[in-house]
Amino acid sequence: MRLLPWRFAGFVLIASAAGASIAAAAPQTAPPPPRSADVTEQLFGVTVHDPYRWMEGEKNAEFERWLGAEGEYTRAKLDALPTLDDWQKTLKASSLTAVIHRMQRVAGGRMLFIRQAAKGTGTLMLREADGKERVLLDPSTWKGGGGTPSVTNYALSPDGSKVAVNIDHGGNELTRVDVLDVATGKPSGDSVETVWGEFEAHWLPDGSGFTYTQMAPPGERTGGDPLQDMRLRLHKLGTPSSHDPMLLRAGSGAGANASFPIPSNRFPVIDFPAGSRWALGIANGAQLESTFCVAPAAKAIEPSAKWNCIARPDDKITDAAIHGDTLYLISSRGHSNGQLLSLDLSRSDVSLRDAKPVLALKDDEIIVGLTLNDAQTLAPARDALYLKVSVNGIDGVRRIDYRTGKSETVAMPVAGTASLLRANDREEGFLLELRGWTAPPKSWRYDPATHGMKSLGQDEASPADYSMVEVTETEMVSKDGTKVPLTILHRRDAKLDGSHRAIVFGYGSYGLTIQPSFKPVRMEWVKKGNIFAYAHVRGGGEKGEAWHLAGKGANKHKGVEDFVASVDRLSELGYSRPERTALVSGSAGGLLVGGAVTAYPQKFGAAIILVPVLNPVRLMHAPNGANQIGEMGDPRKAADFPAILAMDPYQQIKPHTAYPAMLFLVGLNDGRVVPWQTGKFVAKLRAADTSGRPAWIRTDANGGHGIQSSLGAEAAQWADIFAFLDAELPAPTHR
Repeated sequence: MRLLPWRFAGFVLIASAAGASIAAAAPQTAPPPPRSADVTEQLFGVTVHDPYRWMEGEKNAEFERWLGAEGEYTRAKLDALPTLDDWQKTLKASSLTAVIHRMQRVAGGRMLFIRQAAKGTGTLMLREADGKERVLLDPSTWKGGGGTPSVTNYALSPDGSKVAVNIDHGGNELTRVDVLDVATGKPSGDSVETVWGEFEAHWLPDGSGFTYTQMAPPGERTGGDPLQDMRLRLHKLGTPSSHDPMLLRAGSGAGANASFPIPSNRFPVIDFPAGSRWALGIANGAQLESTFCVAPAAKAIEPSAKWNCIARPDDKITDAAIHGDTLYLISSRGHSNGQLLSLDLSRSDVSLRDAKPVLALKDDEIIVGLTLNDAQTLAPARDALYLKVSVNGIDGVRRIDYRTGKSETVAMPVAGTASLLRANDREEGFLLELRGWTAPPKSWRYDPATHGMKSLGQDEASPADYSMVEVTETEMVSKDGTKVPLTILHRRDAKLDGSHRAIVFGYGSYGLTIQPSFKPVRMEWVKKGNIFAYAHVRGGGEKGEAWHLAGKGANKHKGVEDFVASVDRLSELGYSRPERTALVSGSAGGLLVGGAVTAYPQKFGAAIILVPVLNPVRLMHAPNGANQIGEMGDPRKAADFPAILAMDPYQQIKPHTAYPAMLFLVGLNDGRVVPWQTGKFVAKLRAADTSGRPAWIRTDANGGHGIQSSLGAEAAQWADIFAFLDAELPAPTHR
């Protein structure tokens, strides 16, 4: 199979002449095709073929050898691309000067945060009350574990004297939680493991210990899935972790609490709000809605605690917080944009039906949904409850007085998206960071006494001049006539003649809203005369929960249709042409871009597919698969199976079809989406393809799902992507 279409052969030859050593190192032929061994099944009356099922499973030596050879071949082919060196220099320069501050937290007059520069995954820093800063933990000095260590999360004790830090290695998100003394930076000797990287410790009110969500031992995991059957344990400082009692358990067996039953694919958490006699129990997972239960805080630390479960996923409660005897809830039931409710916990027979609305929202204001930002929607502080409210991607904050219930709008220093909104219920006010598509992040601390914002002194500087980049907000009309928002980043002087290469990013799962963010790597692509667009497809949360449901389950194809419509819209407006446009997505967005590849292969020029889900029919046979049932459905159920089969890109590959050029990126330590999903899809697609265009797999031996990537690694990744698109999309007619 030809790995480059004929019309780009000249560029490869030029690169070979200019850099013979690179070209000579590249393998002359691709690795041999993997073997095909079709497995057929009758599933709910449908015959399902699976010729590459042999690639599945852990420690699969044959698949690992094949994937390793593919990764080496792709690396050599990428290294030979004519514009790679230029992109590497450009993006490296933009990342070398960048300094990012994130995960800011305050307690006891101190602020902790992660400072990340070009190298490394970020250093945990401490700022004292007098403003002096010092390194608290440099994870690169952490011993053992294999692979690059990184801080995935941390939790300050109530008085700010201790911090429980999650550290993983090689991006695998399998962490040990170590307690450090904040004054000295030295370990206290308390540690617990193994904890999934996104689950921080939850300190007891007196700081004597914390609860943590522990992964089950390998022999006690349903289906061998490491993200099933998690346990909630209590660790008291100074005691062996082997003695930590189990307070809650997902699934059945010893430790399960009859008053708080938790499915095996949910994650138990207990939080202890300041100044309240109540503890908040949560069972959540990869869906917006969670289970929320309450118990007296003094009893919640006992395995026999009696819990009152106020809401379960079917009740459509997406967030909760406690202050005193009041439980605040965000509900999407009957209110697609969300409704804030309150519940008096002092009543002995309290239930969700007793909840009362707290404030009225305008029709375009949204408080329900998911973002990838470090922003609380409900942010309880000592002085008031702060509520994040979004309007067309721009965030605002409402302050709700605990005593009077009076609501007031907090004046924002600039218009933007909150990439940070964090309150501590033992501290006044909140931390805030705002950013835009072309505006670097700026951060403040809000003081309710003065109603003012004080800068944190951590504003991110732009590494280059991007004043030539502007943003156009428009809409596209999808196949069924629905108007879908489209954000377009382009040069101010861009000629609307269809001559520009374009990237369109979409996601369309979990109700996740794509909000403005400042990314120098993206800005460099646009600065050079290209287009970067964001399709706010159905399945996301841009227009509330109704927008999410409109692209979920049996409606998944609607998001795919929206995604493809964005290509036509860019062409209509004169920014690009379909053959010059690439679609980009990853993770659960693999269903979106994979669906576009298999249903509309002639509608665009290339696809970039990152750490993707591509075979949901086999969801229950993949680690982290059961966790996705709430969003994707259950392939074991007759009612869900037809929609899952229809959205499965691997199953929808058609023989004798010309497919676009594709570059796949996988992390070999990915604990969220296993690499065999990519391997199976690529193998089957190559066997069906008639275009001769490349379908390469870029592998990262020291990477996972991309959660903890360094700025340098991000720059290298996008240099590969941009060089690939330069080679695969027709060149602009002018610059």
